[in-house]
Parts: sequence; structure tokens; C-alpha cells
Amino acid sequence: MSLLNEHLSVWEIGFRWVGLDQSGLYLRLPLQVRDNFRLMMDAILHGNLVCSTLSLNKWQPEDGEDERPFFIRHHLADVEACIWGMRFSRKLLRWAAIDRWDFLEWCERQGIPPPEFWYPKGWKLEFELPREDEDTSDEAGDTSGESLRPSAQHRIACREIAKALWKEEPDTTIADMVKDARIRKLGGAAHYSEDTVRRWLSAVAPASVKEKRGRPPKKKGNEAD
Repeated sequence: MSLLNEHLSVWEIGFRWVGLDQSGLYLRLPLQVRDNFRLMMDAILHGNLVCSTLSLNKWQPEDGEDERPFFIRHHLADVEACIWGMRFSRKLLRWAAIDRWDFLEWCERQGIPPPEFWYPKGWKLEFELPREDEDTSDEAGDTSGESLRPSAQHRIACREIAKALWKEEPDTTIADMVKDARIRKLGGAAHYSEDTVRRWLSAVAPASVKEKRGRPPKKKGNEAD
């Protein structure tokens, strides 16, 4: 029977992905399990795979000391050690939680066959996964968030925040809007790559902003015209 859990830890996914029991006694982690850990943590660190318990934002004093474990930079040494295959922190890998739909979306973007323990063959999805650069009927008609995946909720939030900010700051470029702290923190953009967020915001950017081009590079004084 396949799992119906909506969230699993990176630790459990790493084992189940290759058909192994995480509670087994291993003198050394199996190579395939280690490779799974390395693959997922690298994707999380670079914003390609959403982790619901690790934010890509930088911790700020106003966040409070109790919130530090929710920021990936707090675990950066263990994350990098995992990616390089040097050390695998069980505490970190069990802390890092992945949503089932976010994992499926990542697999589809990367061309990775979704593991059957979470997505059995013949299992009918509740809805078709939309392309990231397209609007969905849910966004147009139902904004309650109850029927949307986390990535869709974040896309909607980022766009709504950006539209409000552009009304107040119409000259803000898309590049600057992508990096705005309000978009990253309140909209949840910190969990995604800048290219993804740029696609989201480009769809709602004012025409005057879309037409803007970056400044040409300055010529050095000793270069010929």
C-alpha cells in the first residue's frame, strides 16, 4: 500500500525511494540512499525543491532565537557536508520536510520518475499540474488556498503583493521586485529560484516595467569608442 502522507522527511524519502526501511540497522548508509540525500539537499539549497521547514531567507534578530532552526543558513555546514557526501546529519535530514505535491512538481521539472511508494501507478491526481508560467482556473475563481498546492499559493501571493507594490512604486524593475523582502518573506518566494519568481511576476508587471532594459555597461576610460 502506498503512503498517503502529505509530508515526509528527506530522511524517510531517501530510504523509501530505493525500497529500504529507514529503521533498519546500517553500519554505513547505503550508497543509493546517500545519493538521494545529496540530490535533494542540493535542490533545496538552490531553491529548486521546496522544503516546508527550511527557509532560504537570512535569519534576522527580529525573527527570534526559537526560529533559527527554520532557516537553512543555520544548518549550512551540515547541508554542504551532505551535498559533498562528507557527512549526513540525521537530525537535519529528519527535520527537512517535503510536501508531496512539491516533490512531484520537482520530479516532473527534472524529468525524474516519481517514486511509486508515494505516487503509485494508476493513481489519479486530483488535478493536472499546471505549468509554472500559466494561470490556472483555481487562481481565477478560487483564491481560498484550500484546493491549491503550496507553490500555487505562493505564486498567487507573490503576484498580489507585487501588484500592490507596483501601484506605490511604479518604477521598480522586475529584477528588483523579485529580490524585494516583502515578496521573498511574505509571498514565500524565498523557497524558489529567482528565474521562477521572475516568470511569476512578469505576468503582472506593468507594461512600462516590462519594456525597461538594463543600463548598458560603462566603458572603461582606456577603451576605444
